[in-house]
Order: sequence, then structure tokens, then C-alpha cells
Amino acid sequence: MKPGTLKRWTIRLLIAFGCLIAIVLFVVLPVGASFLITNGRFQYRERGPKTPEAVGLPVTDAEFQSADGVALRGWWNPGDPSMPAIIFVHGLNRSRLELLERAADANKRGYGVLLIDLRNHGQSARAFTTIGVFESADVCAASRWIREKADSRPQVVWGVSMGASASILAAKQCPGFSAIISDSSFLSFRETVGHHLNLFFRLPRFPIANLIVAITSIRMGFDPDDGDVEGAVSHLNIPILFIAGTADRRMPPREAEQLYKASPSATKEILLVPGATHGEAFSHDRELYLSSIYRFLDNIRDPSPSTDKTSR
Repeated sequence: MKPGTLKRWTIRLLIAFGCLIAIVLFVVLPVGASFLITNGRFQYRERGPKTPEAVGLPVTDAEFQSADGVALRGWWNPGDPSMPAIIFVHGLNRSRLELLERAADANKRGYGVLLIDLRNHGQSARAFTTIGVFESADVCAASRWIREKADSRPQVVWGVSMGASASILAAKQCPGFSAIISDSSFLSFRETVGHHLNLFFRLPRFPIANLIVAITSIRMGFDPDDGDVEGAVSHLNIPILFIAGTADRRMPPREAEQLYKASPSATKEILLVPGATHGEAFSHDRELYLSSIYRFLDNIRDPSPSTDKTSR
């Protein structure tokens, strides 16, 4: 082969290889990641108790529909009618079992408890997962269901990871919650896609994460800013307890601190659990976790002069 011909073929191969890489990075990867986010049905194996009976929590089945018709299922125990009812909202790829021990503890203290499976999780109907955007409507549906059972009863929403984000978004959409316990929430749909892309694959946020967000929002028919948790917090003048683990790489404590600063509530608090990884604050230091939450809730039920509080 003549040198000129070899050179031309080398250039063609390099161009073809570059085009292939570009197609993979800017088409295949974003489209594949979008489908992975929305269509996955993977669920972690729960490590704790598997039944309400195992934790001494008598329940009745709860069945209701989200605003878009997705069938949702959960467990309900009314507790003491004079106490608030708590909606427990699990994280991504989990189920109502994730918060079963917490719900049992709350119920023993008199709280009504509703544990739900979000759409496309647990025993609820198959649907697209949107990392909190559509899931916020599931939380609102749970709130409506409790109102049908006890119209004037105060409601608290207690969520972990995606469940915390969905709970905050729901509180803006369907006002009426008396408090939020936000354990390991992210800042926004946009931010968490970019952060996890860089954390797990060492890929730049721009432009790949932007493409994933754009493709997902177009496919699902929502505005990515519908998943702006920090923006929602800035409009919520209700008590919020933000919780994070200091060893959490997925939703680092700086995100909880940023949400805390964004909240206009005079009764906001933040709890940073030393050494806890993502969503593991409860299992890492159960005593600190629960005592901080119930002190927070007791202060709301029996308010006294207070200022912003931070627990480290």
C-alpha cells in the first residue's frame, strides 16, 4: 500500500472511531441511562424485618391511587387519634420495609403510621420512575387518603433519599403537612443525575448529564425543574428536620446544609450523623437518630421559643 493511501485510510479510521465514540457518549449512553432511570424494576434486598408482625405493628392494608391513576399500596395503623399521623416514604429501589422499624417505633409512641410503596416499587403498580418528580404525587395521594380517614389530623411526612426528595416536592404541591423529616435528600433532579454520573462513572456533568436530563424529561413529559427540591424548600415555611450522614458520598452532608440554609422556617433543624453513609443514619446510630427526631416532633407539638438548631 502506498504511503498516501495508508495515510488516507488511517485518517478515515480515526474519523470513524471518533464518530463511534461520539455516538456512544452522546447518544447511546444518555438514552440508555434515561431508560435505566425510568424503567428499572430492581429492588435491594431489605436487611431488616420483613413483616409488621416481626416488629409488633398491627396493620391494615391501604390501597389508593395517585393523581395519574397509578395504584399504590401500603400499611396503616391509626395509633392514638390525638397524635399526628406520619407518612413513611422509602428510597429508590427499596420498599415500605425500609422504614418498617421506624414506623413501629413511632406507633408505639402513639403516632398513626402509613407506610407506602411508591410507584414502580414494592407492591404498587408498575410505572415510570422519575426520582421524586412523579413520586411526589404518590405522597400527596397518601396524604389525601389519611384525610379521608381523619380529616383534621395533623400529618408529618418522613422520607429517606428519593423518598425525602419526593416528600419535600409534595409539601409544595399539596400543602398541609405539619412537619417534614428529610433524611438524605438530594438538591434537585438535575443535580443528582450529574453528581451520580461523575461519582460512579467519572464522566463530566456537561454535556452528558444535561443530555440524560433532557431526554428523560422529554420522554416523561415533565419540566426538569419540577424536581428542584431546594427551590421547593425555599417556599416551605413549615418545620423541617434535615438529616445526613457525614460519610455519605451520594448525598453529601453539604447538600443537607444547603437545603437547611434555603429553608425559611424558624423551626428548621439539621442532624449530621457522624460516620453514616447514604441512607444509613438510622442503622448507624439509632439512639441519636430517633431521639433527635422525637425531640424535634415534640417541640412542634409543644412549641417553646426557639431558634435555628444544628446537631452534629
